[in-house]
Amino acid sequence: MDDEELRLAIVDELIADINYHLIERTIQCEWETTTLGENTAYVFYFHLNNATAQYLKERSDSLFGWITPELPEDLMFYQDDQCLLAACSHGGFFMVDENVWDRFLLS
Repeated sequence: MDDEELRLAIVDELIADINYHLIERTIQCEWETTTLGENTAYVFYFHLNNATAQYLKERSDSLFGWITPELPEDLMFYQDDQCLLAACSHGGFFMVDENVWDRFLLS
């Protein structure tokens, strides 16, 4: 979408139900599953809690269902600064940090 204001308005409408749980919105050229080179994208960080988990479940029944233009892409789940799970929706793959995941499950 070339019109940045329109794109942000659409995303703002999409996340209106969970906007209270937004931590930050950043502009990035890479994240766990993607490198854009010289291009950038908005990356939204939310707290994972009952409200945001319900939001995720209501909109798609698959990690790979999160794909534009219907939904934002590339869900990632963190504990502190460690990525537990990162999905690349359009690529059809995900990554799990088994060491961090094991510690998460044992805590």
